[in-house]
Amino acid sequence: MTDFVSSWGMGVFVGVLGLIGLFLASGAHDGAIYGFGIGVFVFSVLCVFMLVKRGYDAAEDARR
Repeated sequence: MTDFVSSWGMGVFVGVLGLIGLFLASGAHDGAIYGFGIGVFVFSVLCVFMLVKRGYDAAEDARR
């Protein structure tokens, strides 16, 4: 149960971080800040995908 709750908490945190990265990129006047914002967003999407994969792998192992 704790792993489930911590995965949700981490997913929400990383999702909010990704949205902050998008807002940072949308208001950028400089190419470096725009790239950083998009990079933060891509990183957050990959982290959420990793959390989803980890959840499916744990469910599959529990069925065995």
